[in-house]
Amino acid sequence: MLDSAQAKWQSERDYPWDNYFQMDLRSWLRGRAMLDLGCFNGGRSVAWAQRYRVASLAGVDVDPVYIDAAQRFAAVRGVAADFRVGTGEHLPWPDRSFDAILTFDVFEHVQNLPRVMDECHRVLRSGGRLFAVFPSYWQPAEHHLSLVTRVPALQWVFPPKTLIRAYRDILAERGNDAAWYARSSGLAEWERGNTINGTTQRGFARLVRDGRWRVVMHPTPPLGAIGRRASHSRLARLVAAVAQALQRLPLVGEAFTHRIVYVLEAP
Repeated sequence: MLDSAQAKWQSERDYPWDNYFQMDLRSWLRGRAMLDLGCFNGGRSVAWAQRYRVASLAGVDVDPVYIDAAQRFAAVRGVAADFRVGTGEHLPWPDRSFDAILTFDVFEHVQNLPRVMDECHRVLRSGGRLFAVFPSYWQPAEHHLSLVTRVPALQWVFPPKTLIRAYRDILAERGNDAAWYARSSGLAEWERGNTINGTTQRGFARLVRDGRWRVVMHPTPPLGAIGRRASHSRLARLVAAVAQALQRLPLVGEAFTHRIVYVLEAP
């Protein structure tokens, strides 16, 4: 866990997530009370706290193992932090606790996204901002089956139950070596794939149009446009150019968007 935290910290230092927003976020976050929703082992949380020079850092995730690692890593890096076990649906802080919530590749995994959005609104102070980055269900490389296959867009072709059944069968064939990432059950009621809830770009747009949020920013980076290799890879630039053109297609355009990206403000 600590090795993983170090890797995530270094990755964020080498290629800040500001690239998703196409701007430097330091002026927006400096001196703010920040929550990392879905902090995992704290590597990225600590990198954010250092880069943005926040006033305070908090983080939440569902597993005590993650939180223990986050606390240890923050201590190693000399960053004061308040990491807690909890879920996005029930954030363990009182109302109006934060100026900013940052969440990266988490919203596709929560069990009740409308409830999570309610909780984000509750713990943000007036004028506080939610910075959210996560993949759409239709993003071809984000079916979350990469531990058994790299074939893209399987969720475009097969129903979720079929994919989960195949996933479990493959892991069963691997035996004890796959025990740490094996599923103990079939598809949960909230799942539309392996640990994902099926949120699409259009679905999330409807969710933020409920009148409680002001959209500050909504960039739509195409496939191939984000990543450390994107700036110097001719192939990545070509993919991004083609994907950007395909994004304009009705109904299917969001499949060619790298991530759903929003900055939302709580009035």
